Amino acid sequence: MDIVQELQQLKEDLVREIDTKIEQMVEKLREDQSGQTIRTERLVREYESIYPLSAGTGIFKGKRPTSVLFADGTRRECPTWKRVMEEILRDCCQDPGQHQALMNLRGKILGRNRVLLGSEAGSMRSPVKIDEALYVETHYDAETLLRILTTRILDAAGYDYTNIRIAVHAE
Repeated sequence: MDIVQELQQLKEDLVREIDTKIEQMVEKLREDQSGQTIRTERLVREYESIYPLSAGTGIFKGKRPTSVLFADGTRRECPTWKRVMEEILRDCCQDPGQHQALMNLRGKILGRNRVLLGSEAGSMRSPVKIDEALYVETHYDAETLLRILTTRILDAAGYDYTNIRIAVHAE
């Protein structure tokens, strides 16, 4: 990657971060009729920053997750990237069509040395069971794990993750 591309990527990351911070501040300033700040499940905690999963995996490098925020307002606490991957894949499995797509992908998504999505945990180093006969390899750093999740698994399964957001510890 040359310096111009790196600068453009930095610019995009900063713009996303600024947008997220402004969105958080606007949400905090909204008040209901009685003058009380609206409290919802999606409200950002003081120590969190929230980024869309579709923003690109590089934005999460070096950060620790706190939870996954789904489009329907559901918030699931996830203290590790492994758990983030598990929760998103379990949500994907709730739809019968996407569940079948994941089942069809077993054994077809391969890493250099291991199967990334398989029907058994046998050759995996850190398998996580998603469903009966559905395991995912999670022995990767945050950026690689999220890239595998989004581009290799969810895109192939046809799962729309554009409205999923990840809350991370603010630095």
